[in-house]
Amino acid sequence: MKEEFLQRVRQVLDQENMKPEEFALKAGMKYTRLRNLLSGQGQPRLVDINAICSAFPEYSFWLVFDKVFPEVGQINPEIKEAQKQYVISPEPSDQDKSN
Repeated sequence: MKEEFLQRVRQVLDQENMKPEEFALKAGMKYTRLRNLLSGQGQPRLVDINAICSAFPEYSFWLVFDKVFPEVGQINPEIKEAQKQYVISPEPSDQDKSN
């Protein structure tokens, strides 16, 4: 469980294009704590998991349970990337239709 959770945290870091220092700041964690976790030193504590999930609520269910529910906003980095790639054009205005 530990390694899977931390691997998912690394994926969020990549998707959000954040440095670990920025990630730790957003999560309200000490950078040294995050660095130690990502390097395999120590176990994620409940307070760590809560901080990370609170900072990135859209990923929280996926981070903890490896499940997604896009219909309620619970996504993973792959879904977020697909959402960036899929841009829906706005409906043409009446003026556009007449041209």
